[in-house]
Amino acid sequence: MYHLKPVMDQNVVCEVPSCMYTLKPVCTFSFDPKAFTDSKTGIAGVTVDPMSIEIDNLLQKAENDELRMLAERQQRVLQQLAELKNEILSLRTELKLNAKGPVQPSTSSLKSNDNLKAEPINVTYLQDFVVNASPEYVPYSLLALKNLWKDRLNLHVECFTHSTVPKLSDEALNFQNSITNNASTGSNLPQIKVTLIWKNVGAYTEMITSPTSYVPICGEVNILRYLSRCGPSEFNYEQQDNVVEVDSILDACYLLLNKQNIKQRQQILRTLGSKLGKASGFGGADLSLCDIAFTSAVKQVQRTIAKDINPNMAKCMGRVATTVGL
Repeated sequence: MYHLKPVMDQNVVCEVPSCMYTLKPVCTFSFDPKAFTDSKTGIAGVTVDPMSIEIDNLLQKAENDELRMLAERQQRVLQQLAELKNEILSLRTELKLNAKGPVQPSTSSLKSNDNLKAEPINVTYLQDFVVNASPEYVPYSLLALKNLWKDRLNLHVECFTHSTVPKLSDEALNFQNSITNNASTGSNLPQIKVTLIWKNVGAYTEMITSPTSYVPICGEVNILRYLSRCGPSEFNYEQQDNVVEVDSILDACYLLLNKQNIKQRQQILRTLGSKLGKASGFGGADLSLCDIAFTSAVKQVQRTIAKDINPNMAKCMGRVATTVGL
C-alpha cells in the first residue's frame, strides 16, 4: 500500500489564547495506576480506566436498588392477599357457610309454610287488575291461588269474552265455571277483583294493573310472582331460603309454555324433572308456588309432551290438583 505522511504532527504546540478562562480537563482523576487490577486478567498493577469502575459501581447499585424495591413490593402484595383471605374467612363465618366446600342449592331447604309468619295483608298493595288469556292456554294458577288463599284473601274473578274469540273450548268453560262459582269462606277477607278476558294472546298471558298507562306483565309465571308479593306472607316464596332456585324453576316453567318447538319443550321438561327428582314436590312436603306453576304449564302443553311426563311428575301434578282443586 502507499505510505502516507502523518496528517498531523503530535509535537505541534498549540498556543492557547490568554483572553479566556482556563479549566481543568473533565476526565482528570488523581489515581495511582499501581493500585488497580485488571478485572479480566487479574494482574495487579495494570492500568484500568477509573471511569469503567465508577460505571460498574453505579450499575451494581442500581441493580441492587431495583431488586430491593421488587422484593418490598412483593412483600406488600403477599400481605394484602393474607388480609383479603382473613376477610373472606370472617365473612364465611358470619354467613355460616361450610368452609369445606360451597353449599349446593336444594329444594329441601325450603321453609315450611307453618314456620313462616302469617302477617296481616296490607290492603294498600291490593288493586284490581285485568288478565288477558287465550282459551287455548288456560291460566290454571289463578284458580289454584283462589282455592289456596280462600281463608286469607279473596280473589273475586269475573270472566268476559273478547270479540276475537268466537267460541270457548270445553276446557275454558269448565275453568270459568270453577273460578267464578268458588266463593271465599269469609266475607270480611281482603279482596282483589280480577277481570279475566278471553282473548287471542297465545301463550303470553298478560296482566294489566293500570289501564291508563297499559304496561302489561307478560307471562303467567310473572303474574304469580306479582300475586305472591301482595298476597299472604306465608305463601311468599321470597321469604324462603333458596329464592334463586325457586326463580330458576319459575323461569323454566315460563319457557315450557312459550317455547313452540317440541324438542325445546322436552328438554325443559327434563330439566324440571331433574330438579324435582324423587321428591313429592318442588317445595318438599308443602305445596309451593313452583308446584302450581309447573302443574299449570304442563296442563297447557300436555298434548305435545304427554309421553315425556314421568310418574313422579304426574304424582306431583296429582297432589296439586287434589289440594287446590284443579
